[in-house]
Amino acid sequence: MPRQIGRHAFDAWNDWYSVHKLQSNNVSGTTKADLVRWEKPALDWVKCNVDVAFVAGSGRTSMGLCFRNDNGHFMAGMTQWQQTVISSVE
Repeated sequence: MPRQIGRHAFDAWNDWYSVHKLQSNNVSGTTKADLVRWEKPALDWVKCNVDVAFVAGSGRTSMGLCFRNDNGHFMAGMTQWQQTVISSVE
């Protein structure tokens, strides 16, 4: 089951990446960071948090997934390297 959840999360990330890479030429490069706080999912739900990083000029990105239940307890996680071309804005 965690592998299936991870696959769905990875597919969602790929969808996000496909949409946002088309918009990379339309952004100013300046953003204002808002305070972000983790919120637990609804009763009987599992929440997947995703983070992505890259090394400029290398074409390599990494992603991490963390699955937590409605009590905030860690259930599963995953990390992966990929060869892609994206910017820090994405």
